[in-house]
Amino acid sequence: MMTTQEIMELAMEMSQLEVEPADSGIYVEGQGIKNVFFGIDIGVEELLWARQQGFDLVIAHHPPNAALRYEDIYKRHATFMMQAGIPAEEAHSAIADKLVDLHIQSKTENFTRVVGMAKLLNMPFMNIHAPIDEITRKTLQKTIDDMLPATVSDIVHEMNQIDPFPHSPVKVEAIMGDPQQKVDRLPVLIGAFTNGGYHIAKVWFDHGFPGVVYMHIAPQEFQKLKVDFPDRVLVLTGHMPGDYVGALIFLRELKKRGINVVSVGFHELI
Repeated sequence: MMTTQEIMELAMEMSQLEVEPADSGIYVEGQGIKNVFFGIDIGVEELLWARQQGFDLVIAHHPPNAALRYEDIYKRHATFMMQAGIPAEEAHSAIADKLVDLHIQSKTENFTRVVGMAKLLNMPFMNIHAPIDEITRKTLQKTIDDMLPATVSDIVHEMNQIDPFPHSPVKVEAIMGDPQQKVDRLPVLIGAFTNGGYHIAKVWFDHGFPGVVYMHIAPQEFQKLKVDFPDRVLVLTGHMPGDYVGALIFLRELKKRGINVVSVGFHELI
């Protein structure tokens, strides 16, 4: 049996993040947890179903309180860039507009609905976002780094061997660039709340990086990158399977500790 705090501490330990990020939290604490229901997105319907089925805890991946305070997580994009040697001024400039967008978006969100219902139901409830995404990022980055230098097609093939991709209709795909191009660097830009879009990819490309890995990107931003950087590579993991790379690793660890876990997606892989 575990507590919600122990489960959060496990996620932090596995991700090696030092401070609990603003996009993750415990909303209704729980003790003596043996049965967990997990979903990427949890709404009121899932909370009610979990209560009816007798679960001790519901864990969401995506934050239920929308875009509150998530600018701090998006700043990790600047951290990734600076760690790679990109000047701080350029890194911070690349994220500036998106930080404003996220702040304005936070004013429109209904941040009480799901959390409020969990409290009314007295249903232990938490979400784990950045730590699971960081597990995904590190898993994919190690897979890539262990191969380099390698062709893009070989890297994509190897990434598609990682669960849940063999069982997913959405696969890792190089949507931009020559699949036969050999690359010596390919940063995985996951774990910063959302994708970096055009502006962040542009900075990496301007600094000589042959490509980047995102979970997803808006079509119009992809089209602009394709025109401006025809010789660069963009690899997409897809949102749901990308999320479940880290989620499955985390949920399997819960299972090893005696916790029964039911997941909305890829339950058979836990």
